[in-house]
Amino acid sequence: MLFRSPTAAGVSVGGRVSDGNGYGVAYATVSLTSPDGQVRTALTNAFGYYQIDDVEAGSGYTIGATAKRYTFATRVINVSDSLTDVDFTP
Repeated sequence: MLFRSPTAAGVSVGGRVSDGNGYGVAYATVSLTSPDGQVRTALTNAFGYYQIDDVEAGSGYTIGATAKRYTFATRVINVSDSLTDVDFTP
């Protein structure tokens, strides 16, 4: 049996920012902070979706979203493969 350890391959982190009624929040800023303090950001599209590419796998990141009129909780995620469901609601 072959065991593989996590690699530092680039994966993507994405999801949706929506309001309390389930509507996408356009032009929200999503920030992904690496363990060494580097911050990468993405803007949501007109439907609230975002994606950050070339994220180093095998690490924990802090992720949060900001938008006018809304407050979102930040959280820590562990990235070992591409994630498509890192969603935010107020």
